[in-house]
Amino acid sequence: MMILRAYKDNEYIKEKGAGMKRFNGVALKLMMAILLLISFSGYQPAEAAEQKVYKEGTYTVGKEIAAGLNKITAPGGTAEISFARGDVIYVEEVIEDEYEDVDQFTASLKAGDEIIIESYAGPSGVHIEHTAKADLNYLPNGLYEIGKDIPAGKYALDFPEGNSSLEPEIYILDSAFTQKDGFILLPEDPALTRTLTTGDYLYVSFVSDTMYLKLLNPAPSSITLDKTSLQIPAGNSHTLKATVLPVNAFDKSVTWSSSSKQTATVDSKGKVTAIAPGTAVIIATAKANPSVKKSITITVTKPLPASISLSKGALNITPGQTYKVTATVLPIQASDKTVQWKSSNPRAAVVDSKGAIKGVKDGTAVITATAKANTKVYKSITVKVTQKSVKVSKTKTSLFQGKTETLTAAVSPSDSIDKAVSWKSSNTKIATVDSKGKVTGKTKGTAVITASVKGAKTVKVTVTVTPPVLASSVKINKAYATVSKGSYVTLSASVSPASTTNKSVKWSSSNTKVAKVDSKGKVTAVGAGSAKITVSTSNRKTAVTTITVPYVKSLGSGNWKGGKDIPAGRYKITAQSGYGNLVIGMGTDRFVNEILSSEYDEYAVTTVTTDIKSGDSIEISGMERVQFVQVKNVKSNTLHAGHWTVGKDIDPGKYRITTTSHSGNLVVTRGYQLLVNEILSNGQSDYGVTSVTTTLKSGDHIDIAGMSKVVFSKR
Repeated sequence: MMILRAYKDNEYIKEKGAGMKRFNGVALKLMMAILLLISFSGYQPAEAAEQKVYKEGTYTVGKEIAAGLNKITAPGGTAEISFARGDVIYVEEVIEDEYEDVDQFTASLKAGDEIIIESYAGPSGVHIEHTAKADLNYLPNGLYEIGKDIPAGKYALDFPEGNSSLEPEIYILDSAFTQKDGFILLPEDPALTRTLTTGDYLYVSFVSDTMYLKLLNPAPSSITLDKTSLQIPAGNSHTLKATVLPVNAFDKSVTWSSSSKQTATVDSKGKVTAIAPGTAVIIATAKANPSVKKSITITVTKPLPASISLSKGALNITPGQTYKVTATVLPIQASDKTVQWKSSNPRAAVVDSKGAIKGVKDGTAVITATAKANTKVYKSITVKVTQKSVKVSKTKTSLFQGKTETLTAAVSPSDSIDKAVSWKSSNTKIATVDSKGKVTGKTKGTAVITASVKGAKTVKVTVTVTPPVLASSVKINKAYATVSKGSYVTLSASVSPASTTNKSVKWSSSNTKVAKVDSKGKVTAVGAGSAKITVSTSNRKTAVTTITVPYVKSLGSGNWKGGKDIPAGRYKITAQSGYGNLVIGMGTDRFVNEILSSEYDEYAVTTVTTDIKSGDSIEISGMERVQFVQVKNVKSNTLHAGHWTVGKDIDPGKYRITTTSHSGNLVVTRGYQLLVNEILSNGQSDYGVTSVTTTLKSGDHIDIAGMSKVVFSKR
């Protein structure tokens, strides 16, 4: 019985002395059938060496047993044999001389392997006979190393005619004895084609007779390269071509490697890239036969010029002028940085070997700088040669007396020398000019300003000076404005006439404790009161806006007095939160009795406006904060709850009076005469009217209660 163990996924442990390791693998166990003795008809064994006999025990290949191919038998008996490499049992065999297929086993052994004969029954020991080589035409059961016992190559596997093997099994194993391929090949089956790779093993079992291997395509035997040596500048590359022989090799692919990746690298297609100066050996190895190699020594030199940059992108000069252009060659490690210069049009411009470009006469030339060591690298510059000229921003201009204007001069060509501009006035009493072209009008009249540049024609500018136009008036966009403390309003001023020479204005406040103003007319309310904001022109024309900052105070629930707790005046009163009762001036003709709310409510008002005089009582209940804002009388045809005066708050006239509120009281008095006393409603009511028509005269008083909006429509 013969057993081969290969390891992949499952664990297998075999003890061999002390300290055998544990390995993972798929256990491949080949149970050899007990058959009759093999009759090797027609089989001629290879030349045999001396046969030796071994008893039970452990033997080391290379010492007690010769390394290489060995035929193992157990004449007249049975032997259980294990083969170990390191701590791994890779083959276990049971050889029984009385049965076919198991009376011998041929194994490829390496120095250091151990053969363990664990049991033996028979008249003599185990016989081990060294075999010089395997005969591929007569290959019996065994374990053969590819590349050593069997040449690598593409083979047809078959059996001689008349082979009586039952189910011959064939396995291809890698160097760790893990199965790569396995199949059963019956004698009546057609031949199978398989590629055997150096380093793998071929395992043959259950063969009664022999099988044979027919070589279809051999393994690579040599490699030639298209170059015997190569010199490459750093940064460049070259692709090597490898030819694998023989031409019918089953796999002609190669792998590439470099002995010094810091010097040169090589990719999978043989493309060599030079990295840094030095030498490196590039090796091509036959993938199907790693023992077949070919190498080439690569010398990496300093890099060639890869680019040129010029200190100037374009050049504009005058005839006779010389301009030096600098060329920079990269990379800085380039072995030769010599630059060759050439002009496309020497009639217009010429260039010397150092890049000095000289204008000859008006025209255009292209100057090219080329790397001597790599003529594919070059850079060009276009040179225009023209006569020097000067151009001033204006040929004539007008100035008001005392005003200034700066003239600008452009000198062509742009890269010419001596471009300084000199300025001069024909009459400094009328207009002066400084070294930067700034012209100042002095008195009414005309003067000529001349711009001069060395080597160019002068340019003249006519300057006319006229008297200034003074402002006749200034206006502000608002005559008055009310601004809450902390808020602001921006005023603007317009100066007349539109042709005024100096339209600049200055702003000032009569009372900065009430309102302050900045240079742009922004007025900020500081404190309660009024202030005059004045704007002034340069010739002292003025305009005034009155700014009123209302007095604001908040009172809570309680009893208060006008003139004591709050200054006398006219106030717009609102609840800051919630709602409650507000009673002011009980017993006076300004009596207010309202439910005041911070939000719209059917039974309350949101605002009350009335006059509060010294001594008036103010009663607040149900509200923590009621705000009193001092206001002026502003005429309007829409009034709300409060005390109003015709002529101040509304113009005299005949009116139809209605309300959008639910309902409330409307009272109009003229002195002691009661003109109107109605409940006014915005809809039909048993207790009120929807409108009242009456004529109002200046001085009449209107008292509105319980309504947030009453509309007075002129009749």
